[in-house]
Amino acid sequence: MKKRPNRRTSLLILTAGLFLLQAGSSAQNLPALAASAITSASPAPVDKSGSEAMSLSIPSDTQGNFGKLGIGAGYMGGGPYIDEKDTRQNGLHASLSITVDGMPDAFTQPDVHEGQTLLIADYRIHVEKIVPASASTGTIVLRVWPPPKQLVKVRKSWLSIFGL
Repeated sequence: MKKRPNRRTSLLILTAGLFLLQAGSSAQNLPALAASAITSASPAPVDKSGSEAMSLSIPSDTQGNFGKLGIGAGYMGGGPYIDEKDTRQNGLHASLSITVDGMPDAFTQPDVHEGQTLLIADYRIHVEKIVPASASTGTIVLRVWPPPKQLVKVRKSWLSIFGL
């Protein structure tokens, strides 16, 4: 008697099949796939603190989410802007709207450029690439690190139970 795969195995096979189907169809029409993507996230390298980052691609007029962090992308293109040092610059830049759930004071709307890193509510956001599609639209690629993990403080009474 042939054994049937369990639900988890069936789900994995179905997911892999759908992934391969999507990969095959998208390879033929990459511009359409890029235009239809709202947000994509993929794991990025781990930094010195041991935190794993996510790479987010956010098209203009959409929002990407990472934990409690929400990043909306607006204008993307060239022209004059004020950088993080309050110096007038001219070049490729993008406007973002950044929110953190439960922290209304953390809301900010910075104008960013490639290579810039922001620190908002202990989230670290690095602007990797700005890809303009037209005069004011495009996609921004960000790398986002979560806040550092808090160390759990163990009460002294618990330590004494174990003779420490």
